Amino acid sequence: MTLEIRPMTTADVPSVLPFLRAHHRYRVLTEKAVCWRMENPTPHSTDVPLVATDADGGVVGFIRSLLTRPEGRDPHGLTFFAAIAERHRESGELAARLLTASEESLVARGARVLRAEAAEEPVQMGGPALHEVVLAHGYEPEEAHHILGLDLSLLPPAPEPPAGVELRPFSDYADDPRPVYELDRLASADEPGAAPGVGFMTFEDWVNGPWNHPLSDLDLSLVFLYEGTPAGITCYASDRESRLESSMTGTLREFRGRGLAGYAKHAALLRARERGFTHASTGNHENNAPMLAINRRLGYSLLGKETDYVKPVG
Repeated sequence: MTLEIRPMTTADVPSVLPFLRAHHRYRVLTEKAVCWRMENPTPHSTDVPLVATDADGGVVGFIRSLLTRPEGRDPHGLTFFAAIAERHRESGELAARLLTASEESLVARGARVLRAEAAEEPVQMGGPALHEVVLAHGYEPEEAHHILGLDLSLLPPAPEPPAGVELRPFSDYADDPRPVYELDRLASADEPGAAPGVGFMTFEDWVNGPWNHPLSDLDLSLVFLYEGTPAGITCYASDRESRLESSMTGTLREFRGRGLAGYAKHAALLRARERGFTHASTGNHENNAPMLAINRRLGYSLLGKETDYVKPVG
């Protein structure tokens, strides 16, 4: 059977999106968000989604290639969000072709380090087969993340708020989001799994990226204050219907140990359930013991692990 691998266009989105949802069931995906990402590239990066189609034009494979150029470091490429139709998984041929096409695209744009992602079966359909292809291409496992899911009907009752805590939705900062930006920047500095030496994005890039992203839910995402001082944030992406995904929770160092992050996450999930959401997901670096403990108390259960792989070019 003849298969074609080519760059994806916005015209492909209506047929590619159901394919991606079937392979990455825990992720929050919408047509608007996929189109927005293609039309609004991340600064200092190049994003190339590739799609594989059969002779009839049906989608049988997908892979996303992202080249980033961190200041003061070699450009590096990331291959992720892979999806392979079930009938093409066993041989590994299509996965190998897609991974090779992604690598060639990244190296041609200057990548000096290559990374790839693959997850266990409940998280990524066909993930174990992709894992074998990634290893065969010379990648080495680098680190792993726990992917957790929560049926919001099982969320425990609201706890008593810690003394001195106040919660405000991001939407309260719509006219001036800089305080949220500063909390994100400072809380992210020592987040487990953060790449060393990589500076945080500028305020302008942050506004045009995470803040304005169609999935960013400014009503569910919260700033938590301690005795009137901003102490941290918990951020969520949602499809505005039934699913939400935690994208970041961080507390400034001087306010840790007071139970603020756990309370804010619980409050955000309760707000989501009240608004009709039914399922939540989150990812935690395997070394982030405090956040893993918070999520267990909230009722999250392990869906599977996602592994990052790395290899140098040449």
